[in-house]
Amino acid sequence: MNKRKIAFLAASLFLSTGLFAQTQLKGRVVDQSGAPIPGVTVTLKDGTATQTGANGDFSITYQQAGSLNVTAVGYNRKQVSISNQTNIEIILDSDANDLDEVVVTAMGISREKKSLGYTIQDVKAEELTKAGQISVTGSLSGKVAGLQVNQFGGTVGASSRISLRGNSSLNADQQPLIVLDGIPISNDTQRSGDNTYSGVDYGSGINDINPEDIESVTVLKGGSAALYGMRAGNGVILITTKSGKSGGKGIKLAYDGNMTIDQVSTLPKYQNLYGQGYNGSEFHFNRDGNGMSYQDYAIANSFAYVDGTGSGGGVYDGFDESWGPRLDIGLKLPQFDSPLVGGVRQATDWVSQPDNVRDFFQLGRSMNHNLSVMAQTEKSSTRASLSFRDQIGTVPNTDQKRYGVQLNTNMTLSDKFSYDLSTNYTRTESDNILSQGYDGNNPMNGFIWFGRQVNNASLRNSWDEKDERGNYTYNNWNTNYHVNPYFNINENTNAYQRDRFFGKTSLFYQPVEYLKIEGRAGLDYYNAKTFERNYFNSAYPFGGFRNAKTDNSELNLDLIATFNKQMGDFNLMALAGANYRNLQWDRSMLGADALTVLGVYTIANKAGDAITEMDHSHIRSNSVYASGSLGWRDQIYLDVSARNDWSSTIKDDFFYPSASLSWLPTTTFESLKGDVLSFWKLRGGWAEIGSATTAYRNRSYYYPQPQSFKGVGQFYKTMIYPNEQLRPESIRTWEVGTEIGLFNNRVNADIVYYYKNTRNQIMEIRTSNTVGFSSMLLNAGEIENKGIEVQLRGDIIKKEDGFNWSTTINYAKDQSKIIELYPQLDLDVYQIGWTWGIANQAKKGERWGTLVGPGFDRVEEGDMKGAIKVNNRGLVVNKNAQNLGNVTPDFLASWRNDFRYKDFAFGFLLDLRVGGDIWSQTMNHSYVAGVAEITAENGIRERAIIAGRDVMTDERFVMQDANGNWVENTIETDAQTWYESGGIAEMYVFDGSFLKIREAYLTYNVPSRYLQRVKGISRVNLSLIGSNLALLWTHKSNTMRLDPETGGVSSDSRGVGLEQASVPAARSFGLKLGVTF
Repeated sequence: MNKRKIAFLAASLFLSTGLFAQTQLKGRVVDQSGAPIPGVTVTLKDGTATQTGANGDFSITYQQAGSLNVTAVGYNRKQVSISNQTNIEIILDSDANDLDEVVVTAMGISREKKSLGYTIQDVKAEELTKAGQISVTGSLSGKVAGLQVNQFGGTVGASSRISLRGNSSLNADQQPLIVLDGIPISNDTQRSGDNTYSGVDYGSGINDINPEDIESVTVLKGGSAALYGMRAGNGVILITTKSGKSGGKGIKLAYDGNMTIDQVSTLPKYQNLYGQGYNGSEFHFNRDGNGMSYQDYAIANSFAYVDGTGSGGGVYDGFDESWGPRLDIGLKLPQFDSPLVGGVRQATDWVSQPDNVRDFFQLGRSMNHNLSVMAQTEKSSTRASLSFRDQIGTVPNTDQKRYGVQLNTNMTLSDKFSYDLSTNYTRTESDNILSQGYDGNNPMNGFIWFGRQVNNASLRNSWDEKDERGNYTYNNWNTNYHVNPYFNINENTNAYQRDRFFGKTSLFYQPVEYLKIEGRAGLDYYNAKTFERNYFNSAYPFGGFRNAKTDNSELNLDLIATFNKQMGDFNLMALAGANYRNLQWDRSMLGADALTVLGVYTIANKAGDAITEMDHSHIRSNSVYASGSLGWRDQIYLDVSARNDWSSTIKDDFFYPSASLSWLPTTTFESLKGDVLSFWKLRGGWAEIGSATTAYRNRSYYYPQPQSFKGVGQFYKTMIYPNEQLRPESIRTWEVGTEIGLFNNRVNADIVYYYKNTRNQIMEIRTSNTVGFSSMLLNAGEIENKGIEVQLRGDIIKKEDGFNWSTTINYAKDQSKIIELYPQLDLDVYQIGWTWGIANQAKKGERWGTLVGPGFDRVEEGDMKGAIKVNNRGLVVNKNAQNLGNVTPDFLASWRNDFRYKDFAFGFLLDLRVGGDIWSQTMNHSYVAGVAEITAENGIRERAIIAGRDVMTDERFVMQDANGNWVENTIETDAQTWYESGGIAEMYVFDGSFLKIREAYLTYNVPSRYLQRVKGISRVNLSLIGSNLALLWTHKSNTMRLDPETGGVSSDSRGVGLEQASVPAARSFGLKLGVTF
C-alpha cells in the first residue's frame, strides 16, 4: 500500500512539474532601424506584463505556448507567438496613423494631431535620414504635399529654394520661415554676383543643420502659421532636434555615418558628328567645294588651328562653334593639341570626343560621421553630438567640409522650476565653391561652346604650362573667348568659411499643474568670410580679388504663459506671450579689379583704386500674441489666435487673427465606426497673416560707392523714393479639409482645399527721373491662390512576422491668378525676374510666372491660323513680348514605398512634377554653337532643309506668295543658318516635367540574438543607400535632356524658370552604418 502511495506521489510530482514548468524569455524591442525602444509594454495571455528598459530589453516568465502582446505609444500594436523560446527580438512599426499622435505646432506647443483645425504634416527622423541625404532640403524633397524644392546647381553646398502652396507674392523672397527648437533662424543664401546672369552660390542657411540631429520636421501652411504674424506669409517649417528624453535611463552612445560616391547624373545631349569651325558640313562642301576634296576644303575653308584667336592666320580657330568639318571620316586637321614642328601645328586625326564633357567631371565623395551620447536620470536628460561631413565635388578642385557640435539638455530643478538648453555650432568651409550661370569661371558655360573634337585630356595635362619667363601659356582649344576649364577651377577660385551658432535656453515655472510660464531666449549668429580670386579670365584680364565678411545676428526674447485644464466635458488650452526681436546684418568687402603682379592677392598689389563696400541693416520688432483651444468631449475643438506686430520697417502696427474648428463624427456617433470606417474628422479654418519688408525701404538713405573720385570717397542717395506709409503684404486664407481612416486605420487620407488672397503687394514702380528718383515703392496688386492637397497612407500588407508593405502618396495642385497690379497707372505687367531678353512676369488675369520674350510670329486667322511665319530666307519671323509659357507646375506628386521582411527593409521614393516651363540658356547657346544633338540629327547638315519638313516637324510653317497670302513653306535653307539665327526665345522654352527616383535604401538590422554575443552593443544596422538616382522621364520638348531641377542663378523668385549653364546634379550611392552602445 505504502509502495503504491509512494509511486502515485512520484508520478504526480513528475506530471505537475512538466505541466507547470516555467520558461524565462529574454528579449529586445527595436524599431525598424534597429534602435531600441524603452518603455514598451509586453503582456502575456494570462495578463502578466513587464516593460522594456533603456536598451529595449525585457525578461518575462511563461509556462506554456501562447502569445505576447507588445504595445508602445507611437507604434503599431504587435502580437508575437511564443513556444519554448528563450530569446526573441521584436520589431515594431511606427504608427503613422496614430490618432493620439502629438505634433509640434506654432511657438513650439505640442498638440494632439486629431484636435487641430488645420492641415499639418510632419516628417520623422527616420524618414529624413534613412537614404543618407546630406542636406535638410534634400531630405524634405517629395515628402510633404505642396512643398517644392528647387536645387540651384549641382555644385557642393548649392542653395535650394523652398516654396509652400505655390507662389503668391511679387517679392523676391518667398521662402518659409525656418524655426529651430522654437527659435526663428536665418535661411539666407550667401552669394555674390548679380542674381541674374552669374555669381557664386555659397548655400542656404538651413543646410547648416545636421539632418542626423533632427527629431522631426513639421510644416505649417496657411492659417496654421498665423501665430508668427508678419513672418508667416510664406509658411513655417518647424525643426525639432533630438534630445535625450526618449533614450531611457542610463547612458547610450551611438554612431551613425555614411559614405557615398557621387557621379554626374544627367549631362546635356551633344552631337558627335561635326567639329569646331564654320561652313564645314557636307551641305556647304557640296555647294562651295568647287571640285576640291573634302580634306582640302576642310583645311582651307572650315578649320585649321594656329593660336585660337582667329587673328593669327588660322582658319576659324577663333570661332567657338561646331559648324566645322565632319568627324570620324579620316580627315586630318591642325588642332590645339597637335604637335609643333618648326613652330607649325601639324594635321592630326579629326575625330569625335563623345565623352569630352563627361570626362571633365570626377567621381565625387561624401563622408558623414555622427557620434552622439544620450544620458537620462530621474530629473534630467541630455544629448550631445559631434558631426563631420567631408564632401568632394564632381567638379575637380571643389569641396566642402562641415564640423558640428550639438547639445540638448533639460533638467527639473524643483517641483516648480525646470529648464531647457539647446545649442548648435557649425563651421562650414571650402577651398573652392564653383561659380554659376553665364560666368567665365563656370566650366558649364564653356562646355556650351565646347568643340566636339576637343580632347579633354589634353586640356587637363596642359592647363599649368608656363613659358620660359614663368608665365602661364593659357593653352586652350579657343583663346578668343574661353579659358582652359582646368585653369579656371584651379586658379580662379572662391573660398568660403562660415561659423554659425544657434541656441535657445528656456526657464519654466509651473506654480500649479495647469499653468506654466516660460522665459525663452534664442540667438542665431553667423560670421561668413569669402575670398574670390581671379588670376585671369575675360572679366579680369589683369587679375583681381574680392575679400568679404558678413555678420548676421538675430536675437529673440519670448515670455509665454500656457494654460491647460480639463473642466468637466471641456478642455481649455490657452497661450499668451510677447516677443522682442533684434536683427543686425553687416557686410564689408575689400578688393581690386586689376593687379600689378598676377597671382598676388593683397591690397598693396592693386593696380588702380581699391574696391570697397560696407553695408549695414538693423531691424527691431515687438509682438504680443495669444491663442486658445476649447475642446468638448474629445470630439469638437475650437481654436482662435491673435498676434499684433510692431516693426521698425513699417510705420504702423498690424493685427493678425485666426480661427479654426474641427469635429470628429466617429467620436460623436460611435455607430459610424465599423469594419470600413475607423476614423473621420472634418475641419476648417480662416486666418489673416502677413509678409513684412526689409530694412530702410520706408526712408531715404545714402550708400557708399566702391570707387573713389580723385581719391575722395563717394556717397549716393538711394534712387528709390521712400514710402513712409508702406504696409506689409496682407494675406487672407481659409481652408477646409477632412481626415479619414479606413479598415482599422490601415488606409488613411488627408484632403484639404485652400484659398489664399494676397493684397498690398510691395511693388517697385518706375518713375520719371525728373522727380529725382528712378522708382518708388508702394502697396498694390492682388494675387489669388487656390488648390488642393492630398496625402494617402496605407499599410497594404501587414503581417506580424512576415512581409510588410506601407505606401504614401502626396499630391498638390496650386492655381494662382494675378487679379490686379496697379490699376491707378493701368499697370497690367510686373517684372519678377529677367535674363538674356526673357522675363518672368506677373500679368493681370494670368498665373504667377509668365515667361515673356521674343516668340514666333504666327498667322492669326484663316486656314493657316497658328502656323509660324518664315521670311524670304526660310527663317522664322519673330514677334516681341510674347507669352512663351508659365513657370508654375500643373501639379506635384510623390509616391513612397517601404517594404520589410524580418530583418530586412527596402524602400524608394518617386518624385513627379508635371508642368512648369523653363527657358534654357544652355539650350539657346548650344543650338547656336551647333553642339546640341538636335543640330545634327536626321542628316540635316548633309542637305538643304525646309522648316516643318526637316526641323520642328511638329509645327506648321508658312511663307508669303507673290500675292501676300500665307501658303505652305517651301523655302530651303541650311542647318547652320537655321540654328545660328537664334534670337527667338520661344525655341528654347521646354516643359519642365520630370519623374525621378529621389531616393532608395536597403537595410539589414542585425538581430539581437547575434548582438548578445558582443557585450555592450544594442543596435547595428547596415544600409545600401542612394539619392537622386535616376531621371526616369522628361518632356519631349526638353531636347537636351537637362535636369529641370537645376536651373537659375538666383535662389529666390527671380531665378524661377530661367536656366543658365547649370552644373548637373549628382547621383549618390553608398553605405550607411548605425551602431548603438
